[in-house]
Amino acid sequence: MPNCDYSQRQIITKFIVSLLDLKSKEIQTNLNISKSVVSRYMTGERGCPQIDIYLIEKVFGIKIKDYSINE
Repeated sequence: MPNCDYSQRQIITKFIVSLLDLKSKEIQTNLNISKSVVSRYMTGERGCPQIDIYLIEKVFGIKIKDYSINE
């Protein structure tokens, strides 16, 4: 039986990805990141600011030029 304990972030992310009809391969290709990073992001194991920004750009139809990721 799969784990059904989804966080709100995971549910919203999956909803947005399905709404935009995005595939993980498209995200990988457009952001030049590995498959494991995308799959871990989608399962909620890890966060990835690059994917967050990419989804925001796709949803609102904007392009965020200058941003920095401080860790």
